[in-house]
This record gives sequence, structure tokens and C-alpha cells, in this order.
Amino acid sequence: MPISVVFFDCDGTLTKIKSSWEYLHRRLNLWTKNADTYQTLFREGKIDYHEFCRRDALLWRGLPVSTVYRLISEIPYQENVADVVGRLKGAGIFTVIISSGLSLLVNRVRQDLSIDMAFSNELLSKEGLLDGRIKINVEYNKKGLLIREVLSSLGLKREEASAVGDGDGDSDMFSEVALPIGFVDDEGLFDCKDSGAILVHRLDDVVKLVREYA
Repeated sequence: MPISVVFFDCDGTLTKIKSSWEYLHRRLNLWTKNADTYQTLFREGKIDYHEFCRRDALLWRGLPVSTVYRLISEIPYQENVADVVGRLKGAGIFTVIISSGLSLLVNRVRQDLSIDMAFSNELLSKEGLLDGRIKINVEYNKKGLLIREVLSSLGLKREEASAVGDGDGDSDMFSEVALPIGFVDDEGLFDCKDSGAILVHRLDDVVKLVREYA
């Protein structure tokens, strides 16, 4: 059965920055002894994902949305990403982003690459300023539920789906598709080695794998 839909992670997969959250904190000099502490608490299981995101978002309260968008707009894409997505769409394949990253980045990526559908986490604002709140639409390593919902809405089966991610938080996504593809970054890192994903070092190889799958 041919692949009819490809789900993409965003941070570290379509873009070169592994985390739009960390990127923004670092650009605003809020990472060291601030957001990095929250990340450690989350990784150690001392706070849950919602609390982790809540604390992160509070650090940006009062920041102009325009400032955030300007910084986010500087995040570079992976090599040949526009060509890869264009070739998939040209073959009639539906494309979806599922990211636990920030919607300000994901919405830009969706528009630039003409992605069909996208899910991400939204920083809330009032009168052009971030108000310290966030709407969680994609929880860490819980992308599988969204994949099942999208497949159901499209009338497609697991056997018709592929997913591409860089590993961190993508294992649940990989488990819900027939063709999981792990993107290995320039440093040779892929932190989801037990996922059963086929590893690639170039996004161009995604098109080849999808075309060859049956």
C-alpha cells in the first residue's frame, strides 16, 4: 500500500535548530540559570510538561510578539527542504507538521513550504505583547494521538502513513506509522535509536523511501 501522508516534526527536522524554545531563550539571554533549570526539572520528572511550558512562557511575558517573530524568522531550514516537500506534494502526498515547538515558527514553516496541516504550541498574547500563557496542543512525546486523529479524518490507514523526525520526542509518532524515518543531524545525533526508524542523513532520501515503499 503506497504512502499517502507524511507527518513531519519541525524543530531539528525541517529546520536546523533542535528546539525553538531553547533558541528563543538563548537569543533573549534567558537560558542559563533560568530556562535550563526548568528543562532539567522536566527531564528528571520533577515537573510535568504543562508546568515546564508554563514556566518557560512566563519568562517571555511582556515581550512584543513582533520581537519574537523577528528572532524566530532567523531560524534556518535544512538543506533542500522546500524541494523535498514539493516533490512529496507533487506526488499527491498529504503533508502534516506535528511539533511541540512554537506556533510562531511552525506557522511560518507551514506557509513557506505549503504544508497542508500543522499542529504546535501557541504563545498567547494581548495587544501585541506575550501575556505569559501558552496553549498546549502537542505534548512531549505524545504525537501519536494526533496522528491517529488525522488519519481518521483523512480516511487513511496506518499502512499509508510515514513520519519523519529527529528523535527527541518523536518515538510516539514513529510507532503510529508504517514507515518511520529518523533524520540524523550534521553532528550524527539521533536520540531515538530503539524506534525502529530508518535513519537518513539527507532529507532527499525521504522522497526515495516514500516512493519505494509499498
